[in-house]
Amino acid sequence: MIRRLSWALLFATLGAGVVGAARQRREIVHPGGATRPPATPPPTPGPVGRALAGWVPPPPRTATGRAAALVWASPLTAVGLLVAFVSGGRPRWHPEYGCFVTEGVRGPSALALRLVGAEANAIGHVVLSRHGTNAAALLAHEAVHVRQAERLGPLLFPLYLWLSARYGYRHHPIEQAARLGARRAVEAAGPTGRRPV
Repeated sequence: MIRRLSWALLFATLGAGVVGAARQRREIVHPGGATRPPATPPPTPGPVGRALAGWVPPPPRTATGRAAALVWASPLTAVGLLVAFVSGGRPRWHPEYGCFVTEGVRGPSALALRLVGAEANAIGHVVLSRHGTNAAALLAHEAVHVRQAERLGPLLFPLYLWLSARYGYRHHPIEQAARLGARRAVEAAGPTGRRPV
């Protein structure tokens, strides 16, 4: 009984991911990221959606916190590193953002990003980018997802898929938080482009 329920939940979660990807694809007009106005009004977020939309966790401050975050997010990070290597990328540690950055991914990873109109995504502590990550806002956006993975660990993946089925991309609470975090990081960097330490 429990085994059947687990399989049903897994397939339902993957189905939610397909629905979310289709919703995101419909929102995209061209790869530059311009989006269409939604055909229907966005769903009203509940308390969890509202809380997640403003949730920009800071990096862990202590050595113990950093170690715990690395371990908790390690299943996602392992998948991210595997995807990076299979995609022909070379992950490099980016100390300022506390994550691996892989630029110029190819193959299925690049195709998946292109299909949903994305330039980059984060899987655990790994940021995968189709091109480069010269844009400070892009890396700052993905770094918020890295911090979210440090807090939610493997739970981030199913949560993200279920929320994407409900909200699409533009109104996805986790994406709204990443956009908020990127705006704050760019504003804090100011005209020099350097983040405060």
